Amino acid sequence: MKSSVGKGAFVLIVSGFVCKFFGALFRLPLTNIVGIEGIGVFQMIMSLYSLMLVLVTGGVTNSLAKLISSSRARGEKAKIGGYLFVSVCFALGLSLAISLFFAFFSKNISSWQGISDGYASYLLFLILIPIGALIGVFRGVIQGYENMLPTAISQIIEQIVKFAFGLLFAFIFAKSGAVQGVFGAFLGITLSELIAFIYLLFVMFTKMKISPSREENVRAEFLKAVLPLSFGGAVVPFTHAIDSLIIVSLLSLAGLSAEKATALFGLQTGVVGAIFNFPLIISLSVGIALLPKVAFLSGNGQTAEEKRIICQAFSVMWLLLLPLVVGIMSVSAQLYQILYPSSIKGFLTVAVDLSYLSGLAIILTAIMQFVLSLLQAKGHFLYSFLITLLGGISKVAFVVITARIPEVNIFAIPISNIALSLIVCIGGLIKLGKLLQVNYFDILVPVFSSIIMFTAVKIFVSSVALPQVVLLLLSVIIGAIIYLVLNFPLFKKYSLEIIKKR
Repeated sequence: MKSSVGKGAFVLIVSGFVCKFFGALFRLPLTNIVGIEGIGVFQMIMSLYSLMLVLVTGGVTNSLAKLISSSRARGEKAKIGGYLFVSVCFALGLSLAISLFFAFFSKNISSWQGISDGYASYLLFLILIPIGALIGVFRGVIQGYENMLPTAISQIIEQIVKFAFGLLFAFIFAKSGAVQGVFGAFLGITLSELIAFIYLLFVMFTKMKISPSREENVRAEFLKAVLPLSFGGAVVPFTHAIDSLIIVSLLSLAGLSAEKATALFGLQTGVVGAIFNFPLIISLSVGIALLPKVAFLSGNGQTAEEKRIICQAFSVMWLLLLPLVVGIMSVSAQLYQILYPSSIKGFLTVAVDLSYLSGLAIILTAIMQFVLSLLQAKGHFLYSFLITLLGGISKVAFVVITARIPEVNIFAIPISNIALSLIVCIGGLIKLGKLLQVNYFDILVPVFSSIIMFTAVKIFVSSVALPQVVLLLLSVIIGAIIYLVLNFPLFKKYSLEIIKKR
């Protein structure tokens, strides 16, 4: 990858792991503060917040990055101020409408979810969603210049403040109950968003020196890009939000109590899902860094360079992501017992079984994210929305049909995630055609290496009696050595290429 992509992806990967580290540190004590049922409530509210945030920011951020990068390639820099003005109006208008909706119907939404006293957390959306919308606008503009550092710094600020004040407020409010503790956690998240917004506002109007302008008529061009991206980006979190609304009643039809159903949902989303989301840092970072570069090259008609960068980006993503996913799968039992010693009691076997399906789902999700980034970079906004919508409808239908089956129950969620990703990947590959050309050697070697690593680690953990922490550390060392040795030629190849291009 050229320096702009390689450096940008590297910055975002590093910041992503820092953020996930603090995110994990946040969830671990939060789970112990509010309990496994409380973390289920947290995930139910968070799923709706994530959906709304993606709806008001996902399309805006990506479309701005693409449009501004393309404008730079064509020398149309006067449009950038116009894009900023239109995006601020769009994001604020949409976010205020959504936040007011949640304010008026907070009690109804909480009742539908089975957490009637959890409505107070939804009132915080009045601040959270508009501030999040503006953060998305600022990040999109800055990324359009292929500058990923402010995005990385703002993400780290969010996580550090959330960790410090979210846990503090959760601890204070949890004295009145688990749901109140969840409100305290969201109060800390609100503060973290405000501080990140102030930082990005400073960058925009001092470092970037870009001011909103109405001189260029860019509204139609912006809306053509942002509407399908906003709705397309909201499809996946929308399906997660639907899961949170219907899963308890569906699992009740499978013979589970409401308390156990909520706990299983918290287990899948707040425990297993939280850990397996770590590897997605790599695919998200590569996709964010790749989008403006591909848009720039496409705008200049540099097709050969475009294909080369896409191929290298995917190969590097695959090389780094696969061992993380497979490694987590191989030591999942030890991880859960160390990280969630009290909350995991009685659920360990289910958690480990969920890990295998979730691992496969994460690998396919990473490929899906990469494919969607390419579709957006090439301007296929409506197509990316349509295939994502098809996948989302299939996912929800699968959950509704299978979650009520006792033998399937909570496993319907990771299986439906696999179905969604497969549908989007197949549709994306059909549209991209020969643009995504990969070296099969670079793909197959990490696959076989990961299988060998998984087998060796599973044999080791099942045949050695050691304390869980020691067993986990040794397993990680053994797995890392096996994977690095087997893939040494690939690591050497891409390291030299990145250094050479700088």
